[in-house]
Amino acid sequence: MKTLPIGGSEVVSLPEYTVLTITMSAGATGTHERMGNNPGDASISTTAISTGTTAVGPFAFPTRHHLRCSPASLMSFDLSAADFPAVNSDFERIAKLTQAEYDALSPPDPATLYLIVG
Repeated sequence: MKTLPIGGSEVVSLPEYTVLTITMSAGATGTHERMGNNPGDASISTTAISTGTTAVGPFAFPTRHHLRCSPASLMSFDLSAADFPAVNSDFERIAKLTQAEYDALSPPDPATLYLIVG
């Protein structure tokens, strides 16, 4: 795990199919900003980070993320390869859904491998 520098701000480049894991200790205030994919692009979203662990990704393409925390020493992060489930005979079909469509399933079909896109 890597902690933020003294300034409490760092831009992290996330390679494709990699997960960014953010850990926040109690007593800190922090944010995660999904930056545009290229320098100068508009920011995509900013999310407040609370105590505990938050995972971001994986994405099918490289992405950039701006982490901020005060005090800086209370936020740490790590990059790791995504752990995709093996596709085997247990899956009968693969479906591409948006996050909202997946959230609306009640419950998801266990024989379907869901890919969240968009």
